[in-house]
Amino acid sequence: MRKNGSRLISIQQYRATDLFIFALILAAFELINFFAVTKWFADSALFTFSLMVPICVLIMMRWGWPAVLYAAGDGALYCLLLWLQYDGLELAFDWYRWLQYGLGNACIAVLLIYFRFVGKERVRGSALLSVLSVVIAWVAVMLGRAAFYSVCAGYNFGMAILDVLASDFLSLAVGIVVILIMRRLDGMFEDQKSYLKRVDRERKEKMRRDTFGDEPVEIDEESFNKIYRDNDIYL
Repeated sequence: MRKNGSRLISIQQYRATDLFIFALILAAFELINFFAVTKWFADSALFTFSLMVPICVLIMMRWGWPAVLYAAGDGALYCLLLWLQYDGLELAFDWYRWLQYGLGNACIAVLLIYFRFVGKERVRGSALLSVLSVVIAWVAVMLGRAAFYSVCAGYNFGMAILDVLASDFLSLAVGIVVILIMRRLDGMFEDQKSYLKRVDRERKEKMRRDTFGDEPVEIDEESFNKIYRDNDIYL
């Protein structure tokens, strides 16, 4: 407990809280998307989109590999909702959907390689690289879904790719917009360990300035010569 009453938490507590909040956000958007398509606007909805990809890209930027579990969990939630909607009958003849959406979504793990070799700081600092991260994640998920759909259902792989791309193309556009907005918010699209270290450095720097006053101002040699001559200061 600090003197001013604020409470210090560990990095593990901060991480658990952050991941829990994102789990709620992901589940809420999946429920909204599902019921919007199947219940609320079933007769009038022309296009659908999911926020799974941009949310998982955010999580992966912030915490790394847990995003893969979130993507797989989102796919499992979708299949569970389908199963409940059809009173369990959907599971009997469409069991492969669990693999298609669960393991297919988990193919977003490819983005870990991208972050590893390009570097999270470079991705965060570039709008183009940030957009590319969404594209890679989306393509990986679509190919993963198509692959499992093709293998499990005996469907032509090329047609399976066309089907999944056509059904979820709007999600790519929405995902790009979401990430471009999030990267402009301080600390949102940033590795959280790096973010906390940066905030701590800024806090310590502010405390140092409050204690000792403003930092000395460097004066270039030309300006210095204008005010200093023969050991005399011209005021």
